[in-house]
Amino acid sequence: MSFESLTPRLKSGRPIVVDADTCASFRARGVAVDSPGAVGELLRKSPGVVLEHYVAEVQSDVNVLCALTADTTPRALAEVGMQHRSAALTARAVEIAQEARERSPRPIAIAGVLGSEMVAPMFAERLREELEEHADRIKTAGVELIFARGQGSRIELMTAVSAAAAAEVPVWAVVECSAGGELAVGGTLPPLLDSLREAGASAVLFEVSSIDDGLAALARASALAEAEAFAIGVLLASSRDSVRGFPDPESDAERWAARALEFDSADARIIGGGAGTTEAHTAALVTELRAVHPSIRPR
Repeated sequence: MSFESLTPRLKSGRPIVVDADTCASFRARGVAVDSPGAVGELLRKSPGVVLEHYVAEVQSDVNVLCALTADTTPRALAEVGMQHRSAALTARAVEIAQEARERSPRPIAIAGVLGSEMVAPMFAERLREELEEHADRIKTAGVELIFARGQGSRIELMTAVSAAAAAEVPVWAVVECSAGGELAVGGTLPPLLDSLREAGASAVLFEVSSIDDGLAALARASALAEAEAFAIGVLLASSRDSVRGFPDPESDAERWAARALEFDSADARIIGGGAGTTEAHTAALVTELRAVHPSIRPR
């Protein structure tokens, strides 16, 4: 499996590169994704648009490609009357990512995403059932790991991690950070990392809006992560004012990548694009990493 060939880099060597903000990449191409059902309609009616984005990420030499599974839950698809197509569209989302991967001679892991910002919160018990059911769909579709998102809610984050772990798939938890690297879900880092480990996460990705915030989060987490056997990474927004799902026309991908390289020096094992980034940011980041880690073969 592609993911197994990448796992040694969670401890040493060049960091693993995760793809960019998918919806921002779509909008940069003029593709509207303004409702929960929009993703389902893209997968059903315009799979070529989805494939185009992932091929661009593959050509940028990304290491982990996230399939569009966050919004293929029955509740999200109900917006366009396709709730009964959840399993089929989840499988289609993964299939398209796998098709793009076939165009690369290098290992690329396919990840699913569990937890959506496009649907409203719900009662904890019903949320648990929904995420467990969807985690099973994602696993059945053939992913190698799952990104668990909480959308700023500690309860949703922990529920997503537990649901993904119950599906017996490696889990990377995405933790949103505010200014100064503080946790958007509140509380302090040590008990959160302990809870995430117990819930089944093997890596934690801090989603930050600036280099300084990311470095602050890494500094706080490094010793704790080593003790807990966690891999730590950062998803960096295109700018401090970027909004997830929307491209930032003022962002300079090469300048962004040059700064993101600081995470490599700070021992981040995973680096990726956060809010507002596109495939151009992924390509620029890999170019910068080649200069530091010459073992990355040229494209």
